[in-house]
Amino acid sequence: MSFHIALSLRITHDYWSDEAPPLRIVPHSPTAFASIGLLAKPATARLDVVAETKYLEEPVTVTLAVIADEGEVAQLTSGADWTTCPRADLTSDTASTTAVLSDIVTNGEVPRAPGDPLFLIDVSLPATGQRDVDLHCPSVAAIWAYHIIGKSVDAPLQITDQKAQVNFEDAGQTALPNGTPARVLRSTQPIALQRRADTRFALEQTQEPPFDPITLVPVLPAAGTNLRPIPGGSPDTTMQSDIFVSLW
Repeated sequence: MSFHIALSLRITHDYWSDEAPPLRIVPHSPTAFASIGLLAKPATARLDVVAETKYLEEPVTVTLAVIADEGEVAQLTSGADWTTCPRADLTSDTASTTAVLSDIVTNGEVPRAPGDPLFLIDVSLPATGQRDVDLHCPSVAAIWAYHIIGKSVDAPLQITDQKAQVNFEDAGQTALPNGTPARVLRSTQPIALQRRADTRFALEQTQEPPFDPITLVPVLPAAGTNLRPIPGGSPDTTMQSDIFVSLW
């Protein structure tokens, strides 16, 4: 018997950065897979497909299922309607490929049911040789809304970015569910979420010239995964992540 690796597929994700995302890639139909002499060798966010060479006499298309091992993966991934089971198309050729999920995915036609995969992948395998595929998933972006509570809630506050890439606006005061007043400073544009964000935002209290601002919090915490529609916006548009900072 002669075997060779026909496909090496790896999935990366902006949110998990250099770490493997909590995904499993498996044959959608193990029976159909085995019937053409294919063997799946999975690892976290990776799949090698081993072919028995005598059975793979011409290019073949197989369907793979991507399973999420953490429930929040869908809400952290942009580019598809996750209320369905989307389908990614990697069938145009059998060459090695680097692709972005949002560029090759088509939304499903029926609502997702419990136990359904996160998405499916149709991928073509070459008759000979190995196809390497890197599939990248972009992270969802959200408005970062810092809710400042405590003694400085009425002070002249601002948030600055050490990299001078992100601007923040003062959205005024709001009341938390327990009635506590909070000052809201939020980014003017959505920021991609990351598990280990490299952002360096500082909370400052401004003073009259010529005095420099007073740094209250040198490095603010990064946004989390508690996403909700931005107040005043449509549920189908921009999301917001609320971050709470106490200055008691």
